[in-house]
Amino acid sequence: MASPPAKEALATEPTRDEQLHSESPDPNEATSNPDTQDATQEEQHEKLRREREARAQALTLEIVGDLPYAEVKPPENVLFVCKLNPVTEDEDLNLIFSRFGKIISCEVIRDKRTGDSLQYAFIEFEDQKACEQAYFKMQGVLIDDHRIHVDFSQSVSRLSNSWRTTTNSKRAKQAGGFGGVASLEKKRQYRAMDAEKDRRRKNSSGYDLVLDKDNVQKGGRGESDHRQDPRRSSRSRSRSRSPPRRDHQYEELLLVEPFKMTATFNNLLDKLHLTSKDNEDPPVQEPTKEEFEELKGKYVKAGQDQVFAFYEELSVAEKAGLFERLNSFDPDHINELADKALNPPKTSDEEREAKLEPLPEDATASILDSKDEDIQSWYTSGLELVSKGQVAVVLMAGGQGTRLGSSAPKGCFDIGLPSQKSLFQIQAERIWKVQQLAEKESGKKDIAIPWYVMTSGPTRRPTEQFFEEHQYFGLQKDNVSIFEQGVLPCISNDGKILLESKAKVAVAPDGNGGIYQALLTSNVRTDMRKRGIQHIHAYCVDNCLVKVADPVFIGFAASKDVDIATKVVRKRNAKESVGLILQKNGKPDVVEYSEIDDATAEAKDSKQPDLLKFRAANIVNHYYSFRFLESIEDWAHKLPHHVARKKIPYVDTEKGESIKPDKPNGVKLEQFVFDVFPLLSLDKFACMEVKREDEFSPLKNAKGTGEDDPDTSKRDILNQGRRWVENVGGTVESEGPAEETGVEISPLVSYGGEGLEFLQTRTIKAPAVIEKED
Repeated sequence: MASPPAKEALATEPTRDEQLHSESPDPNEATSNPDTQDATQEEQHEKLRREREARAQALTLEIVGDLPYAEVKPPENVLFVCKLNPVTEDEDLNLIFSRFGKIISCEVIRDKRTGDSLQYAFIEFEDQKACEQAYFKMQGVLIDDHRIHVDFSQSVSRLSNSWRTTTNSKRAKQAGGFGGVASLEKKRQYRAMDAEKDRRRKNSSGYDLVLDKDNVQKGGRGESDHRQDPRRSSRSRSRSRSPPRRDHQYEELLLVEPFKMTATFNNLLDKLHLTSKDNEDPPVQEPTKEEFEELKGKYVKAGQDQVFAFYEELSVAEKAGLFERLNSFDPDHINELADKALNPPKTSDEEREAKLEPLPEDATASILDSKDEDIQSWYTSGLELVSKGQVAVVLMAGGQGTRLGSSAPKGCFDIGLPSQKSLFQIQAERIWKVQQLAEKESGKKDIAIPWYVMTSGPTRRPTEQFFEEHQYFGLQKDNVSIFEQGVLPCISNDGKILLESKAKVAVAPDGNGGIYQALLTSNVRTDMRKRGIQHIHAYCVDNCLVKVADPVFIGFAASKDVDIATKVVRKRNAKESVGLILQKNGKPDVVEYSEIDDATAEAKDSKQPDLLKFRAANIVNHYYSFRFLESIEDWAHKLPHHVARKKIPYVDTEKGESIKPDKPNGVKLEQFVFDVFPLLSLDKFACMEVKREDEFSPLKNAKGTGEDDPDTSKRDILNQGRRWVENVGGTVESEGPAEETGVEISPLVSYGGEGLEFLQTRTIKAPAVIEKED
């Protein structure tokens, strides 16, 4: 590490003009090309200018206490993260960033008076490579609805007292040094510190970037160190070329209060365009007075006018954004939903004594025991419908991977396969393969299965960018549509719409049941109609084994002429926490495990005593006829809203203060995709049982939990590939750990185990990836 410059060097430091003149090439020096000479001089001048500017910036950071001395280099294992949501906590960032490696410290910087987040943080990794990976992977991702900015920290000190104190306590075992790092000496060009002051600085809990604690408390100039230091006086005289205003500004800087130093830093961030902004550019045209009064009147009438409490304080863009959001809601309808949520009707005797029965046999089929000729018939029929252009796919992909340690959309997640493919890529390649199979079966060309990807507000743009960056994974861009589900306002316990900030309504996605309304508002249904779509497969993104646009499933549902069909897997045991698909009071329905008593859960099938009577576990994998979706307007308003009681950060509309509650203070309303099932008669509903090991491996939990996590998803895909190889007579060998004994077979090679005869006599060493026939 470079040593700080000696005071003699600083005393004779040349001005910018002097340095440019002294280091510029001699204009009279001979050169073979005058143009080259001019270019060289210009490059050298620019290089000197940049070096001089960098030194000046370093000296500025030293002045404000951010560097121990100007030449010190910042650590290479610390990230600076800004544009954070005020509600984001240390633990949230630690969870998200820890997937890259061990974290030594993770601190969100807070105002020392109020404790409010200043919306930036420092994350220190144990390993430099982990830090670099996080820098490249986390740039611009969404955390708590805010797109963050990530950079390598340029600070070797601490930008706030709380961050410095907390972090250094974690390094208590390290001896000496600046900020707990032994390799950094505490030296100042602008301020001398004797041993006693050095000791006091280590032990002090006050803000000590520039002033001693005593001087800060006095609030005046006092006997500041720089006035007593004779070296400073001589240095100031030797630099008499500098404008007198510099010393005056420096004195004022020393007198500024700690919290003003924080404000100064935030101003610098703002100038660098690193301060937190809204994710989307809001409209810039302010609503007219008439438009505003009309909208406000509706909310006043509904008793929800508190949402306009800060309207007059807002900027034009903020007014326009708030107006647009509030104009998308019907306050009277919101009141109805809130009343039902907060004051639910009493359960009737009929509901309490609901009659539960398995679905009738004529409405069900099972891959486990169906005849081969029936399965082949459904498969052929399904491919024929694909070849006619009548099949579409709808993906529900609104969730972020927060539980997985990622703030990106869950579909972007890499579960650790040898190929490093994301969930989106795996599913896109399965669509591509079905198209190829249909072309081969029918002899037609350019067969397309349109893919409609439903996101939430926070995940829409990252999803679009991910698809664009990966060229839509080989699919035609025109056949991929990304649309957004709706939102509903968050409601307080007394029925009031909550504000997230003075300019924003607190909202939450309306659940996967919002798919029906979103198909209308996004014009997806219109596009389906134009394309002649008749059969739709809908599923959730977190199932790595999902057979997208499964010809067997499509053919089965079409043969039954039903409006909705669903795939299920057998329940592992009576205690497994899954919803069950059955008939309730003569209607198809989903009953949650918590709603079933032990006797019902453990009941046995009278015809197959070794099986549970209620075993059809819901995996959110559904078929819809287009004719049914054409009737959305007739029944969408009948779907119930479910209540989730949450701790919802909000702004007190009377005091204007941001509140972060420590207990549930309101509700979020959502709908479930299966809420529509009871609207059908049993003859319009069907169910297909599939093998869990072939079609269901959900991704719900963080790595290492051992259940429904990236490791189990990876294992299930590799095990499936191993079975496929062995089914055609191939051999898989492995000398590694159990989790690496499988084979990843690309969906581009095989959709469901077909077409692998080329592996019949092959011996494959696991783990392996088969991306093509060779």
